[in-house]
Amino acid sequence: MQVKFAQIQALVPHMIDEYAAAFRAGDVGTTLAKYKIDENGLRLAHFFAQMFEETGGLKVQRESLMYSPSRLMAVWPRRFPTMDIAQQYAYNEEKLGNFVYGGRLGNVNAGDGFRYRGRGLLQITGREAYAKYGKQLGIPLEDEPDLAFSHEHCLKIAAAEWAASGYHGKTCNSLADDDDIVGVTDAINGGQTGIEDRRFWLRRTRPVWAQRTAPADIVTSRASANMEAALATVDASTFTDAAPAGGATVVSTTAAGASSFATRAAQVALGEWKRFGEQTYDASGNATHVGHKEGETPYYQYVGEYWKVGVNNDTLTGRDHSVPWSAAFISWVMQTAGAGDRFHYSPQHSVYIFRAIKDLLQAKPQAGYYCYQLRECKPQVGDIVCWARQTGIDYQHQNGGDYAGHCDIVVEVNPGEIQIVGGNVGDSVTKRPLPLNAEGFLPPITQHGENLFGIMRCRI
Repeated sequence: MQVKFAQIQALVPHMIDEYAAAFRAGDVGTTLAKYKIDENGLRLAHFFAQMFEETGGLKVQRESLMYSPSRLMAVWPRRFPTMDIAQQYAYNEEKLGNFVYGGRLGNVNAGDGFRYRGRGLLQITGREAYAKYGKQLGIPLEDEPDLAFSHEHCLKIAAAEWAASGYHGKTCNSLADDDDIVGVTDAINGGQTGIEDRRFWLRRTRPVWAQRTAPADIVTSRASANMEAALATVDASTFTDAAPAGGATVVSTTAAGASSFATRAAQVALGEWKRFGEQTYDASGNATHVGHKEGETPYYQYVGEYWKVGVNNDTLTGRDHSVPWSAAFISWVMQTAGAGDRFHYSPQHSVYIFRAIKDLLQAKPQAGYYCYQLRECKPQVGDIVCWARQTGIDYQHQNGGDYAGHCDIVVEVNPGEIQIVGGNVGDSVTKRPLPLNAEGFLPPITQHGENLFGIMRCRI
């Protein structure tokens, strides 16, 4: 796909001259083609959205380290746990840069942290990265770090960094193909800093390069999406011949039962529930037994492990009370149980729910989970139940996989009910029951503002 300067200018009309010169140059298409970024519109949309966020709309050349004490505590909570510590580095860019970047990212000499702070279209950071891309591209970046934002080199560096970066074994191009902004952001940023700004830019770049059809934004029913054809490559033994009212296919739950992975995932979740003191809710969502909470010692450290192992974020713990960790918990369970590359790990439930719906529609044989409507799938141990925490979201309306949600793992299936375990429920790991209807399906219930709408079937 071709990228025109007029498209970029319409999106960021106040870009600085240096960046404008870079995108007016005649080698833009060659650079994008070299790294296969121009092969489809989603890649371009995500690539530019990340650059626009990192540079404040193509206006920032060097990373600003002019932080207030409170902002330091928010951005680096583990490095600045108290106001007293934060005040020592506030509004002092050189001191802060050497503190937060020194001794890592290849910064081995005194002053390297500040010298090799973020620069350019994707804010390349750390002496190791400057040396790596300088050598790769034949640019003396290590000696002259400001070349990172020069019009001759900035796009080449950003494209090379994009191509070399990834998340959970997937490249940025692959993550963009999946429309996974959380994964792309982690690959580029190393975390989720500025995720809402990145979503804002993606909402603007998509219509320019990746205008999507309705099925990608709103998942239609399987009948209207010709699901029968899409599922032609799936083993027919996975489905029964019976169908409830409405003609939906019903997933068999009796042929094989829970797999060894599914059993293992349930055991891992139950182990954490026991470790947190067995907090339990009743069917109405009210506590019947209170366990240990996220901020207590040592339980806040366990939450930190969910973040680190589950979604590769080592900056958060259970004492970051404003950051929900329930999706990190699910991702940690999947990692610990051995899902490998067959689960879409994310700190946001809606990402892997949406991907599981798409994987079903596209009949992807290696997908670890398919997401079904409640009336289509009787729950088994190891399945994941899906809730929406905002209005307007259900199985057919997914907002491109960007919404507030929640998930729990099925750990027991009994006559008339199942037991589920979820993280960050009542600030702990909590087990609770959900009722089944007479046919053995989960009914669409609402509990404390959350709407149950789907179930992810374990296929591992």
